[in-house]
Amino acid sequence: MFALERSAMDRPGHVISALDRHLPAEGRLLDVGAGDGFTAMRLTESRRQVVALEPAAGMVRPQRKLSWVRGDAEHLPFADGSIDAAYSTWAYFFTGGGWDPAPGIRELHRVVRQGGPLLIVDNLGDDEFLSYITGGEGHRANPETWSGFGFECNEIETVFAFDNLDEARTLLTFYFGESGRDNPRLEIGYRVGLFAATSTGPSA
Repeated sequence: MFALERSAMDRPGHVISALDRHLPAEGRLLDVGAGDGFTAMRLTESRRQVVALEPAAGMVRPQRKLSWVRGDAEHLPFADGSIDAAYSTWAYFFTGGGWDPAPGIRELHRVVRQGGPLLIVDNLGDDEFLSYITGGEGHRANPETWSGFGFECNEIETVFAFDNLDEARTLLTFYFGESGRDNPRLEIGYRVGLFAATSTGPSA
């Protein structure tokens, strides 16, 4: 299901492109909640090493040539200032569900060198995607919350795009139940927030 989700969401690659522009062209980058490494693989370059941090053993894909590390956002297993930039894409710790992101944000500032970018990707809502449910507060970011942590919101317009209606129905049913099952579409627009801040360094 995760593979289907990541192959369909942001099919045009607008989120990946935005991350690429905000991240340094070289150095050691951290993907917090990397899942199966889908995003990390696309951002890895010859001078840019992406470390894939993932707490769930079942998500790790060792065949993907990444630097895999087991760990969680609240207790990052890295030395102070040892990372050049960090990002997280739709990772549960930073995207609602009742989690307090403050401990994880403190950890990002600790491990990322002063001046390095911190980037969080989450849904903004008020779009076709979240129109499948009545009210979507639990499925979208609150820009005011992130502003309080010093992050600025960069809006990205993108789409879920499916190869066929069976794929669309499978994923939309998983997300939204009957509403998704009964109204599959090959392309569904949605709004994404890229929340960006600058690390204050390990002394913060």
